[in-house]
Amino acid sequence: MSDTTANTEAAPAIAPAVENVQTEVQPEAVEAPVAEAAPAAEEAPKTEDASKEEEKKPEATKSIDRADYKNNRKYDPSTQPVTDDPNKIRNQVEFYFSDSNLPTDKFMWETTGGVENKPVSLKTICSFKRMQMFQPYSAVVAALKESAFLEVSGEEGQETVKRKKAYTSSTEAQKARLAASVYVKGFGKETASTQFDVEAFFTKFGQVNLVKLRRNEENTFKGSVFVEFKTEEEANNFVALNPAPKWQDQELVIKKKKDYLDEKTQLIKEGKMEPGTSKKRIFFEGSIKGADRGRGRGGRSGGDKGDWKSRRDNDQRNGFKGGRGRGRGGRGGRGGRGGRDNRDRNNDNNNKRAREDDGDKSAEPAAKKVDTKTEAAAQQ
Repeated sequence: MSDTTANTEAAPAIAPAVENVQTEVQPEAVEAPVAEAAPAAEEAPKTEDASKEEEKKPEATKSIDRADYKNNRKYDPSTQPVTDDPNKIRNQVEFYFSDSNLPTDKFMWETTGGVENKPVSLKTICSFKRMQMFQPYSAVVAALKESAFLEVSGEEGQETVKRKKAYTSSTEAQKARLAASVYVKGFGKETASTQFDVEAFFTKFGQVNLVKLRRNEENTFKGSVFVEFKTEEEANNFVALNPAPKWQDQELVIKKKKDYLDEKTQLIKEGKMEPGTSKKRIFFEGSIKGADRGRGRGGRSGGDKGDWKSRRDNDQRNGFKGGRGRGRGGRGGRGGRGGRDNRDRNNDNNNKRAREDDGDKSAEPAAKKVDTKTEAAAQQ
């Protein structure tokens, strides 16, 4: 369920994409732990003023690795105990192939051929980071043979897996997933087990397809998540809870995901909020939308950041027509804003997360597709 994707690891375990839902996991090739950077040789002693200035910096800022943003993601599935639980195994693998994850998971989409529904080597699936907790291999095979969603075939030791019913692109299904999604903020700093802890928190309130931890450009956790429940009713019930649930005794900001996106989009249009500058590339059903097109304007990589209000005013005068309002970073008539954390979809018992957190070095993390530039900025 995560954040995560192949993306692939957002999972039906509440996914960590891979948000999206989780998010942001591909054959995740099992990534070796990142070695700690060696201390710089002979560093000049800091002056008293410099030391005081360092102390003033927020702890979160001090810990940001600007040399390699991948190191800012604290997610570590090795913190979880090894298990052969068939329900957890099924939920996780079904998530990788689910409608919540597949269209936004570049690796899984290309490996399965999307609507072609090609079988995938089960050993490849088991190489994903989050799958390492499921042992032995025979337990994974046995669990998936009982799946109502997936089909296992092949000789012993060479099994493949695919959906029993191929994926079908559907704008209505995408709208339904958005309607079943919520935005929740207030989870504090990320730890190695945050993805799993947050997944477990939400499963108390309904069946969860995806939990996607939201991240900034430096790949640090924003303290907020997108969660996709199985049904719109479950999402509405969660938002309506009174008293509202808390996270470790901390108040949470809770609202429907669509309401959150609409609010941010409106603030951007009114000039009360600057559009996000995320460079994340957005993968959806075989196409990639990215910052080069969304922000580039005629090929520029960034544009004049301070001139965004002028561009907004022009858009307003034009009724957000003529290319800019409809296109950049999110044109594409496939409709889907909500395809994995995440969704990571993700259910770990109902938990899922996006495989992007598994860190397949060869694949682009999947991201959520949006319909307009302002909506894309609102997602940041």
